[in-house]
Amino acid sequence: MEPPNIVPTMDRPSSHDLRRTLLALAVAAQGVIDLASALLSHPPERLLALRHLVPTSVIDTSRTFTLLAGALLLVTAWGLRRGKRRAYVAALFLAALSVPVNLLKAIDVEEATVASALMFALGVNAEAFRVKSRELTWSMLRRRFVWMAAGLALYAVVGCWIVEARYGNGASIARAVGEAAYRVFGIGSPTLILDPNLSHRQARIVGWFLNSLWLVGFMALLGGAIAALRPAIHRRRHRADRARVAALVAEHGASSVAAFALASDTDYFFSRSGRAVIAYRFEADTLLVIGDPIGPPDELPSLLRDFARFNDDRDWTFAFFQSLPEHQALYRSLGWRAIHIGEEPVLAMSDFTLEGAAMGDVRRSFVKLQKAGLECRHHRPDENPFDAAHGPEGLASQLGAISAEWLRAHPGEEKGFCMGRFDLHRLRETWLAVAWNPATRRAEAFLTWIPVPARKGWSLDLMRRRHDAPAGVMEFLVAACAEEARRRGDTLLSLSLSALAMSEASGASESEEPAAVTRARALLVKHLARFYPFEGLFRWKAKFQPAFVPRYLVYPHPLALPRVALALARAQSPGGLRSYLRHQPSEEIRNSPEPAGV
Repeated sequence: MEPPNIVPTMDRPSSHDLRRTLLALAVAAQGVIDLASALLSHPPERLLALRHLVPTSVIDTSRTFTLLAGALLLVTAWGLRRGKRRAYVAALFLAALSVPVNLLKAIDVEEATVASALMFALGVNAEAFRVKSRELTWSMLRRRFVWMAAGLALYAVVGCWIVEARYGNGASIARAVGEAAYRVFGIGSPTLILDPNLSHRQARIVGWFLNSLWLVGFMALLGGAIAALRPAIHRRRHRADRARVAALVAEHGASSVAAFALASDTDYFFSRSGRAVIAYRFEADTLLVIGDPIGPPDELPSLLRDFARFNDDRDWTFAFFQSLPEHQALYRSLGWRAIHIGEEPVLAMSDFTLEGAAMGDVRRSFVKLQKAGLECRHHRPDENPFDAAHGPEGLASQLGAISAEWLRAHPGEEKGFCMGRFDLHRLRETWLAVAWNPATRRAEAFLTWIPVPARKGWSLDLMRRRHDAPAGVMEFLVAACAEEARRRGDTLLSLSLSALAMSEASGASESEEPAAVTRARALLVKHLARFYPFEGLFRWKAKFQPAFVPRYLVYPHPLALPRVALALARAQSPGGLRSYLRHQPSEEIRNSPEPAGV
């Protein structure tokens, strides 16, 4: 059998990061030297001596190329710090180019010597630069660089032709091309023939346009260089290995989101032995891991190191979303960071009861709706709820109507990462609980639960009700499901993540995190409440007296957080962030004492 992943068997030398940093600084310094040398004046005796050897046009062109090389060296320095192989090759070429152009522009022996030394330093450190960049395919070149070059040429040549036509004595395409080449690349000399009697205003217009050509060309060149250093393209790897992952989830899936490892848009990174796996989704050059690695504990350290190296070698970053507390020590040992992102309320079936004053609201709702004739109908994953033998006729259409009504009443669209989406085919793979009114033959609300196999439990997924459903119907459903879970021997029910919440009972403490994170959480809860009822949903789940377990977002370093945040926003909102702003939930839903859905 082929190895699950192709990864190096040796860890990267610890000196690579230091060498990358030092060489990146050296290349950046060479870039600054080239820029300063091209822009600043030079000793006249050198220029006079050089003009006896080479034409003035060559000197001017050399100065232009020195300026461009300096700017590109600054861009490649950024790529070198990230270990980019393409940046390394470009830096070698630009350092080699800097030697002759520095000599030709003003016999700058000092700058040429520094460039030669830089070439030597880069040459002996080639193994430190192995990070891949995006492949330069013909499709990419045509889509980006060819059109950009065509646009630049059109702007420069046509613009020069128009300037000469309006402010000269007739226009020439040949002179327009020559002027564009001079202004953009510093090649040749000015060729436009303009009226010497232009007014002050006309001269300003002509000067503005001609001076803009080098800047537009300069920005296009820098943009192309930065685009060439973009992270590698992600290609699907092990999606065909879903059966292998399902077996690992069944044995080691202890997280409440472990079942999402089997989603169709998920990819996998296996340990070298194939006994453990990391399930992730790729978004915005970021690998968003679903929970934590799935597998035996002894496999995880080497798996995590290989996973980090796999990302580093492609210039990707990663994050573990809804990570469990028991894995934090391992992540810290690798130098990674974690922030508290919420609480997971967990009901232990061995302790759950409707008795006691604390459960008064839940108990009254449950008893009241039972007396009103409401039933909770359970459909486990091993049965089809829409089959006449297991469910009432028309149940599928009723559930679809409930979900559609919920979507119309809430901002944004259905979430897309570590959350279920309403799909009649997918409902057959979950534990579906329906609040059914036999008198009216109407479904009032429904819940879905996904399995937590390694803990013999279930995690709440979808939770939706009709707008005019009886008050307390969600409490009724959760309580009925808890009774059913206990009867069938299940050990726990998770009410799923309460984002941005923090409970002292969970052991998480605001004193353990930076003050800036605490302030940011409070700010998010305050300003995002118009779009999502964080506090209301947390208080509603607390009615059931659960044990609160903290959940974390683990990331490699602080600079990765902006990319991780963007990736999470895109993964959670398939319709884009603007979908949240299209409409807001009604005042009645915002003020409702119970949630309309998750």
